[in-house]
Amino acid sequence: MRGRYNCVKDFKEGIETIRYQLPQPKTCHFCNARLFHRETSSMCCKDGKISFPNIPICPEFMELICEQTPRGRHFRQYIRFYNNMFAFTSMGVHVDESVASNSRGIYTFRAQGAIYHRIGSLLPHTPLSVRHLQLYIYDTDLEIQRRMSQSVEAHEDIVRLIQRILDMHNPFVEKFRQLSRSPNLHQCKLLIKEQPLNQPQYCLPNASQVAAIIVGGEEAGHLSGREILVQTFGGNLINVQDTAGFYDPLQYPILFPFGTYGWDINTRDANRNKVSCRDYYAYIFQIRDDALSMIWLGGRLSQQYVVDNYVKIETHKLRWFEHNQDSIRADLYQGLQDAFNEGESDTGNVNFTFESYITLLMAN
Repeated sequence: MRGRYNCVKDFKEGIETIRYQLPQPKTCHFCNARLFHRETSSMCCKDGKISFPNIPICPEFMELICEQTPRGRHFRQYIRFYNNMFAFTSMGVHVDESVASNSRGIYTFRAQGAIYHRIGSLLPHTPLSVRHLQLYIYDTDLEIQRRMSQSVEAHEDIVRLIQRILDMHNPFVEKFRQLSRSPNLHQCKLLIKEQPLNQPQYCLPNASQVAAIIVGGEEAGHLSGREILVQTFGGNLINVQDTAGFYDPLQYPILFPFGTYGWDINTRDANRNKVSCRDYYAYIFQIRDDALSMIWLGGRLSQQYVVDNYVKIETHKLRWFEHNQDSIRADLYQGLQDAFNEGESDTGNVNFTFESYITLLMAN
């Protein structure tokens, strides 16, 4: 039987150990973001070139998520479930359950492969298949029953609270409620609009700006590549492009209860210069002492949101390479690729190369 070894047998208390301590975090003097040692202001706001208003928070959600009660702990544990319950779109992602369901340590959200958001039709084929945005068309009491039937873990008081908050503040919900009261609902379509180009950054969107109801044979006009026309009936799901500003508020109503638009390809800074996807999220993901953010209070939902947008950033970078092959002149690598495919391995004679080098030196 293997014996035990006492690793502290000869330990001496008087031995001096060197302790290293990093300097205290500093604050960006442009945007007030917390920065660790050796992080610069170019990371958060590009030295003051980028500035966006703080994402508004809802006091009711803030109070619920900070509650140190059984209800508050339950909401924090199942916040992703409650968000998906009220989301307008469905999220397609393969979640690594071996990490997400681990009871030891902190919760970790890890996705594998691509992430995409999809939106369905206004009305379901059967009453039993109603989901996502279709639930907003139903009567309020019936809507609660449908949402509660999705899981036995749901608490009715929390579901009613979230419903009341979104009915009060969310412009997308307001437009869907208007649609549900339409007498000719079966002839209606819904146009989800892009963020207006002349919309001031500090102005919250209203119901008329985020969507429009199209009745009967009315024409929707010219649709941009990112606007969505939601049909009354239809078996096909529509992909929501990640370059659209409503990509975030449609999927994360708890983080954006006021329907605040996220990044789109027309996002500009205070100087009217275009802002990249990476620079936008690098700014809003920062922790600032003078501004609370639901993004950092959302716990498990915040992890999902960060991973979702990290995939968006990387996809946007790859898309740039796809559409700019002429600019990066990738065709110059074709000769090297051809040689690799043909199995070329002759690099020449080393002695001949060295002798040629000596001859060249003597000639000079």
